[in-house]
Amino acid sequence: MDLRDGGMDIFYIDESVKHPFYVASAVCIPFIRNTESGWSFVWGDYLNDATDWRRYLSNNHRIKSRKELHAHELIASKGLYKIGGHNLNPNEAVGLYRDAIGSLDFIPNSSIITCFANDKTSLMGATGIKASLFGLFQRIRSQCGRNRNGMIFFDDGHLEYINWYRQASKYLPTGSRYGGWDGQQTKNLPLEMFPKDANIKPSSLSIFLQIADLIAYAARVKLEAENNLLAAKRIKRGHDRIYDSLNISKINLRVRP
Repeated sequence: MDLRDGGMDIFYIDESVKHPFYVASAVCIPFIRNTESGWSFVWGDYLNDATDWRRYLSNNHRIKSRKELHAHELIASKGLYKIGGHNLNPNEAVGLYRDAIGSLDFIPNSSIITCFANDKTSLMGATGIKASLFGLFQRIRSQCGRNRNGMIFFDDGHLEYINWYRQASKYLPTGSRYGGWDGQQTKNLPLEMFPKDANIKPSSLSIFLQIADLIAYAARVKLEAENNLLAAKRIKRGHDRIYDSLNISKINLRVRP
């Protein structure tokens, strides 16, 4: 496989699951680009920016600088995030969460993809989080297009995701926004632009996986609220509006199969 003209991106994927919603989010970070001086690894530049973002959150909200940002723990006012070993109060937690996903200026535009399924969704014969991930794979492939290679990192704890990725690398039937493919409703469009197997990495060691977790969780909570399934106490605290802090320019709304 030759490296495509557009270079290579890394997709960091995490999920948030609570019946009846299954959400998977991907954060796309450039890895290799063809610059005026030739091929260059640009991923480190984004890591430096992400480190500065994490330092900003620490300074602005007086939280531990090396503490993993975990959405469920954060919003529940657990985890002893504050400097000195204390928990954030509910208002502080929401403020930090909104600021965290609202200040992702260093992430390229159209680099966040979120896909969800509910308990009635079926895709490629899959249901639940598997259906959500297959939908995400379709959109990741569309984002790569014909010009870019890709690589995937999943949060650890779900080895089955590797098997599902391997399936999608060979068989990924995809519909068309124009109604079909030469008379067929779907066409097999596998992840052929991905040169290696998917990877597993602990989110505690990856800022980008932590960002994916924050986005996926906020998206699921918003879905719950829109379907009248979120507790009134959580709505009063503004949990349903956290996702809206995300700059819409960072969301790829165009990656449809």
